[in-house]
Amino acid sequence: MSLVQRNLGFGGRIFLEEAEWLTYCRRKPVRYIRRPKAAVCRECGGPGTSENPLQSAHIIGFDVGVIDLALTPEFLDCDKNTVTAHRRTCNKQSELDLQGSMGRLRELGIKELPQYLPAVIQEAWRKATDN
Repeated sequence: MSLVQRNLGFGGRIFLEEAEWLTYCRRKPVRYIRRPKAAVCRECGGPGTSENPLQSAHIIGFDVGVIDLALTPEFLDCDKNTVTAHRRTCNKQSELDLQGSMGRLRELGIKELPQYLPAVIQEAWRKATDN
């Protein structure tokens, strides 16, 4: 029996607080998506197989999402940010790069990033929003 509550979540927040972000910059969080959302892969349209099963894949991945954009793991694991893809062949194709991830956040109505993020990220965000 644990005396400390855990997995309390982020209260629906999209962005990490600065102290949380700095902690995750030291070590990325664990992912908790357990089931595929669809019967076929979003990338190739094929069903899962025993050698290449379907799984939930992140649209904005954890490296870009947590480290570059300070997104909460809770947001990254939500339905808005996951699709079904083959584990071995299609998962990585589902994931956006930094510029694509910024575009995705704009599509979701995000207007600004946390001010504590590095200047290079803030500049990339400004360029992404100017387009």
